[in-house]
Amino acid sequence: MSKQASTVVGIDLGNHSVKAVRLQKKGAQYVLARVANIPANRESATGALVTEDTIATLLKQAASLVKVSGADVHFTINATNSTVRYVELPQIHLDEMRTALKLNSTTYLRQNFENYTFDACPLDQAAAAALSGKAAKGAHGKIKVLVGGIASSELVLYFHASRRAGMKPRSMQLAPISLINGFEAAYPEVFRTQAVALLDIGFLSSSLTILDKGAPLLTRSVPMGGKQITEYIAQMTSSDFPKAEAAKLKGETDVGDALTRTAVTLIREVRSSINFFEKNSDQPLSKVYLSGGSVRSAAVVEALSSDIGATCEPWNAAQGLSIELPAEQQEIFTQNQSSFAAALGAARTYTAAATTLAAAAPAIAPAAPSATATAVKPPKAA
Repeated sequence: MSKQASTVVGIDLGNHSVKAVRLQKKGAQYVLARVANIPANRESATGALVTEDTIATLLKQAASLVKVSGADVHFTINATNSTVRYVELPQIHLDEMRTALKLNSTTYLRQNFENYTFDACPLDQAAAAALSGKAAKGAHGKIKVLVGGIASSELVLYFHASRRAGMKPRSMQLAPISLINGFEAAYPEVFRTQAVALLDIGFLSSSLTILDKGAPLLTRSVPMGGKQITEYIAQMTSSDFPKAEAAKLKGETDVGDALTRTAVTLIREVRSSINFFEKNSDQPLSKVYLSGGSVRSAAVVEALSSDIGATCEPWNAAQGLSIELPAEQQEIFTQNQSSFAAALGAARTYTAAATTLAAAAPAIAPAAPSATATAVKPPKAA
C-alpha cells in the first residue's frame, strides 16, 4: 500500500454476528479506538443472512458504533461455501490467473466451482512482484500459489449491502486469510520462527490453517461450529439456546462430552492435518492457537486440548496495539476478544503494524466486486 490511511476499519461478516474494529493512527502507531459486535439475524435452517437489506441494516449499526466516515474499510467474509487452496499454476499475469481459475476451476483446482470469483497470491515475494507487472509475460514453468474463492452471488450481495450502508469497501478477504495476517501482526516472532496451527471456531463452520515459519501450508474448512455444541447442550439440559450458550461459556455443564459428541469431524480433521504436517516435515507443531466465540470458554479450550492431543490456547489479535476504547466498549471487547480476530486481521493488514504484509489487495470495482482479496504475505525466499 503506497500510503497508509490514518484510520482503518475491519469488518467481519460472520454468521452469528457482525464484528467491526476501528484502528486510529497516533504518531507512528495505530491504536484500537472503537469496536462493535452486532448480533445477526439468520435463517434458522442455514444460518445465512437473509437479504441485502438485512445485511445493510447490520452494517449501518456497526458503522455508527465504530464511526467509519473517512476510514479505509476492509471486509472479511466467513462463508461456508468459500475455498482456500495451495496449488501450482503457470507463471502468468495475476489478472490472467484469476480469469483462468474462474473459467477452468476443474483443471486447476480439481473441483468444479461454477460462478465463483477467485483471487490468487504467489507464495514467493519475487514471483508476486513479477506476476503483477510486465515480467510475467516472459515467465515459464509453474509456481506455488494461494488461491481464495467465493460464490460470486454472495460476494455481490455483501458488496451491494455495504454500499447501501454507505461504505466503500477497499478489499474483501476470506476469514482464514485475515486470520493469517492478523496472527503475523500480533505475534511476529512466533509467526517467523515456529510451526503453529490457527483454529478458528465460527458459529456454523470452523477453519484450520497450518503455518511453518511464516509459510501457509494448508487450510481446511469444516462445516461444524459453536452452534452444534450449544444445541447439544440445550438438548441434554432441556434448556433454550441462550441458556445453553451461557452454560457452555461458564463451564456449567459437561462441555467436554458435548465437544466430543458434536465435533468428531472437526477433531479428526485437526488431528490428521497435524499428523500429516509432522510426518512430512519431521518437526513437531508447537501449539494450536484458537479464535472464535466458543473459545471464550475455558472448558472448551481444555476439552479441545484433550481431544486434539496438543497444547491449545486462545490468541490475542490486538497484541501490540494500544487499547483506547470508550468505557462502554471496553467490556464488550474484553468479553468477546477471541471473536474479533478476523476483523482485526483484516484491519491490521493495512496498518503500520503490518508493513511487512502484502501490498494492497486488489481493490473492489465501483460497480461490482472483481475479486476476493487474498492479501497474505508471500514468505521470504530461502
